[in-house]
Amino acid sequence: MIAFLKILLTMAAGICLGLFITAYAMSGASPFDSVRVGPWIVSAHAGSMEADPYTRAIIERSGEIPLANGEGIQMIAWTDDAGRRLDSRCVYSVGPHVPAARYWTLSLIDKRGFPVGNLAERYGFRSSEILRSGGGRFVITVAAEVQPGNWLPIGAPGPFGLALRLYDSPLGATAGEIERSAAPRITRTGCG
Repeated sequence: MIAFLKILLTMAAGICLGLFITAYAMSGASPFDSVRVGPWIVSAHAGSMEADPYTRAIIERSGEIPLANGEGIQMIAWTDDAGRRLDSRCVYSVGPHVPAARYWTLSLIDKRGFPVGNLAERYGFRSSEILRSGGGRFVITVAAEVQPGNWLPIGAPGPFGLALRLYDSPLGATAGEIERSAAPRITRTGCG
């Protein structure tokens, strides 16, 4: 009887550990298909048939429709250039350029990947509406308080992420081609 209880207890512990590890593996970006470019994380094959099983499971669970190979790529950042977690009490500047793409968007997302609501009802910027300085450079200020110029408001308190989507990019799904110098910088300029 004691041997049976030991076997039953070992099986229960194994099942619990397996479920915990599976839930942890599916809670973020795929550990096998991600490329880091500074603070930005790129799932190189998320929209292709070559996506690994973890990436496919994460996409299925979230309900997201990733960009296909010919459409472009998505880059997500949860930290600034110094490696600090993005915080709604702080002010960030994003810019001055993005990798080559015909069109791009930058938006604020929560940990599930959904847009963050705010009183200004501005959920992101498009490359076609951005105010630029000489040479095509730009700065987007991400802050809870109103800012001059390109201001992306932070709605809910707590952690958030930035999603940069590059459409019709010559880089496509080959995220390894993105150089650090081409990715936008995320610089913390102050905290309240």
